Amino acid sequence: MKLRKPALTIFVFVCGILMIAPIYFLVVGSFKTPDSVFRLGLNFSDLTLDNLKQVFSETNIFRAILNSLFVSVTVTVVAMLFHAMAGYALARLNFPGKSVAFGWIISTLMVPFSVIIIPLYMVVHNLGMSNSYLGLIIPMIFNAYGIFLFRQFYLEFPKELEEAAYVEGLSIAGTFFRLVLPLSKPIIIPLTIGFFTANWNNYLWPMIINQREELNVVQVALANVVGGGYETDWSVVLAAALVSAIPTFILFFIVQRHLIEGVKTTGIK
Repeated sequence: MKLRKPALTIFVFVCGILMIAPIYFLVVGSFKTPDSVFRLGLNFSDLTLDNLKQVFSETNIFRAILNSLFVSVTVTVVAMLFHAMAGYALARLNFPGKSVAFGWIISTLMVPFSVIIIPLYMVVHNLGMSNSYLGLIIPMIFNAYGIFLFRQFYLEFPKELEEAAYVEGLSIAGTFFRLVLPLSKPIIIPLTIGFFTANWNNYLWPMIINQREELNVVQVALANVVGGGYETDWSVVLAAALVSAIPTFILFFIVQRHLIEGVKTTGIK
């Protein structure tokens, strides 16, 4: 028993080092010269800002970051609203076929995205949304996982608060938008981080649905920086990856104090 705490401390420390190491190599490698990028040691004479200058002058990474921000933020905001409304309806309202509808929604979690990507592309293309922001955004909005978590959250939501709102004369929609949704922060915060990160890191669907360079998202732009053959300048690739990771770091530092509380969705303070 006495050895358990020191062993746990060492284990956590080693895990922390393993998680921080890739970020360290990303940051340091971004400022190294091409000849020294794979050296483990840090020599200040090898550091340079030319990699970042080359990223902004020779690549379209800044436009790609703006595209990813627009797509990720739009998908996240719209998805949170629609998923919250669907979850509340499945948790509180009684209508014919509710159980069947919920079962169909949950069943979509069993279908891998790779299975539906071709028919999804055909639908989006036939609707004229390929090579557009609509094609990048609309198919990514709907996700059964978000609806399921909102439903579970609202099943535990105190009904007394809603009954008090009805007594005050609020309708179901008014109760949801003025009372329930503002108190849904514990579930909205972790889902927001998850949805934003997933769409920011999305590569396969944007690569398939878009062929216009000006609409490239950041992951596609990074793949273009890597290129092919043996002429890849990995110091520039690391610099581009560092620049593209900045928005996700900023998001994390903004919401980190809410994240642990948000994951605990079993109660409301």
